[in-house]
Amino acid sequence: MRVLFTTMAARSHFFAQVTVASALRTAGHDVVVASQPDLIADVTGAGLTAVAVGPALDLEPETQRANDDFEGDRNLGGLAMSNTRHDPYPWEQALGMFTAMTAMVFQNVCPEPMVDDLVAFAADWRPDLVVWDPLTLAGPVAAHLTGAAHARLLFGPDQVARNRTAFRALLGQRPPELRDDPLAEWLGWTLERCGGSAADVSEELVLGQWTIDPTPTSMRAPLDLTYVPVRYVPYNGPSRLPDWLYEPPRQGRRLCLTLGVSLGEAAGAGTVAARDVLAAVDGLDAEVVATLSPALRAELGTLPKNVRAVDFVPLDALLPTCSGIVHHGGSGTFMTALAHAVPQLIVPDMMWDAMEKSLSLARSGAGLHAGPDGLSPRVLRSRITALLDDESFAAGARRVRAEMLSTPAPNDIVPVLERLTALHRCGPTAAGNLKRSSTAGS
Repeated sequence: MRVLFTTMAARSHFFAQVTVASALRTAGHDVVVASQPDLIADVTGAGLTAVAVGPALDLEPETQRANDDFEGDRNLGGLAMSNTRHDPYPWEQALGMFTAMTAMVFQNVCPEPMVDDLVAFAADWRPDLVVWDPLTLAGPVAAHLTGAAHARLLFGPDQVARNRTAFRALLGQRPPELRDDPLAEWLGWTLERCGGSAADVSEELVLGQWTIDPTPTSMRAPLDLTYVPVRYVPYNGPSRLPDWLYEPPRQGRRLCLTLGVSLGEAAGAGTVAARDVLAAVDGLDAEVVATLSPALRAELGTLPKNVRAVDFVPLDALLPTCSGIVHHGGSGTFMTALAHAVPQLIVPDMMWDAMEKSLSLARSGAGLHAGPDGLSPRVLRSRITALLDDESFAAGARRVRAEMLSTPAPNDIVPVLERLTALHRCGPTAAGNLKRSSTAGS
């Protein structure tokens, strides 16, 4: 069958798709990845076929490296979609969330030219299955208009489904004349503009016909959706391992430190400053490998003697040598640490789902989390010391890793995807009216 993967041009979102796309390809299926031009080199670098759709998105600075786990949200208004409440959001807050998300995220990452190009390519190539990033709603639009089956592939906890389910429940309690749904309105308008019908808008266009989910089952929110669990297999992109990586750590054990863009000093990140984190690890009985951008490295000046500053090192290779990791809660970092049973201290940057991951980590016993307020170097030092010295965190991390290893690998779920595709594929719904664009190209 023909399988079209699509994601906005954010490297960490694409990296979450690589192993499933590769599994389908090695099973003999035709696989193409569609994204904005600024992701094409990463797609071809992963050995996959790329097609460019729409103009460049420019979410990520050119100097951003893969292990920074930058998810693009900082350039989308710093929106947080964490919902750690036990009670539902009030209606006004839920409506505000989806009003902002529609305008600042869903429309932003899928502007009209990108949607038009993707729909045109799908109309010509006729995929049997479209696998899409949860924020890239051009994917289900193109699938619906061409009759392809379609599924989301998550990059982290299913915050979209969790919040959308809560929003829809609140919406149903509203009087019919007051049921505002900005996301459904945009999807209906987009379908009509592309030759379809606004009457066809359904929750499948937001939540997929099914969802491929690498999140460990014990950390998954209880939602009434069809999930296909898949083992998380880290992918960090093409890289060369440094000579020092497999040498014994200089201080007997190794701690990884990576807090995203510029070690958390990006505007609006809402997390601890780099100087405070480095002060917290100064003199620690561990070699600290810290990912620091060249600009920040120059700004910080002399570093503690036990800190090894690096621009980039693949986490999949670094973490097996580490006794712990301190990070900001990015999904790639979080999942790679779980896959290698490395205890984690999350200093959440309060964007998207970082706090949700922090709480699920603490519940699992695989690590600690620290809120961004009042995190002095002394408090950070005590948490880091506990992470490294308390064996219970390593034991908790091993339990989660065992759960992940019992989950089907990407190759194992290919027959499941084939069956679901055959069940949901229905043929084009608007074949005679689909817009064509000459700008889409591989």
